[in-house]
Amino acid sequence: MKLLLMSHGNMAIETLASARMIVGDIANTAAIGLQPNQGPEDLQKAAEDFINDNPNDEKIIVAVDLLGGTPSNVVVKLIAEYPELEVVSGLNLPMVLSYANQVMMGMEVEKQTLISEAQNGIIDVNKRLNE
Repeated sequence: MKLLLMSHGNMAIETLASARMIVGDIANTAAIGLQPNQGPEDLQKAAEDFINDNPNDEKIIVAVDLLGGTPSNVVVKLIAEYPELEVVSGLNLPMVLSYANQVMMGMEVEKQTLISEAQNGIIDVNKRLNE
């Protein structure tokens, strides 16, 4: 199992850094950010470098920041060539922490669990305080 985070700018890179600050190193993870001076082909090459460093054809979950954005579009094009990819959008810190916790506990990481954790991490704090 591997995890690749992809975003516009440094969001993916800093989300992974924040997760590591909380839980320590997370094995088999990487983050790629599309920078202003780069194009889709640069992002695709970086993604393929990570994907191809997968000798056992393990499942790779790719979390992108925004459905329909360049990182998402790049990875969607790669799905046909790399069937081990499982892609989710809406990258956030709870999603990455959920992945890390499941891996550290030796659990099989499920894409739907990551999606649920990402959604559950969005809370109206004011409303919660008034309950």
